[in-house]
Amino acid sequence: MKKTAKFLHLIGLVMFLGGILPSIVMNSVVGASTDVVLIYHHRLFVSAITWALTIPGMWIQIVAGSLMVLAGKYRLIEHRWLIAKLVLVALILINGTFILAPLVSQVTNIAEQSASQGQLLPTYMPLKAKEDMYGIANFLMLVFAFLLAIYRPSFRRAQQGVPTEATRELGL
Repeated sequence: MKKTAKFLHLIGLVMFLGGILPSIVMNSVVGASTDVVLIYHHRLFVSAITWALTIPGMWIQIVAGSLMVLAGKYRLIEHRWLIAKLVLVALILINGTFILAPLVSQVTNIAEQSASQGQLLPTYMPLKAKEDMYGIANFLMLVFAFLLAIYRPSFRRAQQGVPTEATRELGL
């Protein structure tokens, strides 16, 4: 089960990142264009990627990661980095599923209305900016969760009078 959970965790990661990165690239390609047809096609792509890769990948990664914790050697009380990572994962899940994904759909709907009317509706840019803000927040939380998983900091204070590794290296 442990290897299967690791495999699923990796698949989820590929899907999750594989959905985020093309969306970022598409945003930079379209840029500040006011061509409503281009914007609408961009939004169709972003919506498809979000619902086919990003959201399912995030859920697969979270479920598989939870299985890995349950099957692994980690005790939450002893590994504060894991608690911090799980808090971040919960925030990513809430933001991605319940805030960001609905915003993606709303922005795409406004882009569709704009394309049918031949001009960009005034509600598009503020809602798109909000979507970008929540997307950046999710991406930054994801990066921080990766750093926690890779470096696994202890979050323990150095005891006074007891030299730490850093102070020993400095000769203090």
